[in-house]
Amino acid sequence: MKPTKEIIGLRIISIADGTQAGAVKDIVLNPQEKTLDFVIVDQPTDFLGAKIIAFKDILGIGEFAMTIPNPGVIQDVAQNTEAQKLLNLDTRVIGTKVLTKKGQLIGEVTEILLDEETGRISACIFESNGQVHEIGAEKVITLGKELLIIEGFSAEGEKEKQQLSNVDPVVNSITEPTGVQEVTPATAVQEVTSAKVEEGDKGFNLFEQRQLQYFIGKMVEKDIALDNGNILRAGERITPEMISFITSRSTLMEITSHLQKN
Repeated sequence: MKPTKEIIGLRIISIADGTQAGAVKDIVLNPQEKTLDFVIVDQPTDFLGAKIIAFKDILGIGEFAMTIPNPGVIQDVAQNTEAQKLLNLDTRVIGTKVLTKKGQLIGEVTEILLDEETGRISACIFESNGQVHEIGAEKVITLGKELLIIEGFSAEGEKEKQQLSNVDPVVNSITEPTGVQEVTPATAVQEVTSAKVEEGDKGFNLFEQRQLQYFIGKMVEKDIALDNGNILRAGERITPEMISFITSRSTLMEITSHLQKN
């Protein structure tokens, strides 16, 4: 498996004459098939003026170069309607938010792993609450322009695993009770309250809280009703006060989906 960062920038070598035909400037993904369908060669400003190579015409993807049989397999994007459709979809995956099937926003995609033999996406790498996770393509439900929707991943479950892995086995052995602090009902209530505060108000997890802060100063593309009944107007900058009116994940996701690109 290869991450995209090891593919973009590779020299493209023609086996027929041993010359360099260009370099890989970008990749074109097929979100329905979860595959790499094309690579873009020496990408100019306008995609329709770019050159592409279909994955089926690639002989190999190595550490030094990508090989093709001859320069004749390089096509104009303007002459390939399938490539144009995929480019218009603009599915990049890296940088998209990760959403679970149950509606929990848990992280952001940082890399994709591709099978260089088949062109299929093998896995996606994403960060969640400071931890890096890898999820197989079979658990990816949707590769969207704004969201990667997955199943079979529990942020809480991963957190518990991390906590358990950090537990010192000595804790479970029988030791003298010297220095053990007595836990009173008042202390227990205080600890639970503190834990809830750490998890954040309104039930948002750490990543969702960061996403809310990211909204400040941004604008949306359409009018959105906030949870207190106020309307966030298209083109209106989001203020800290508006953030306080976002109390449900559905509103959080709607704003995320319609956030204007800078």
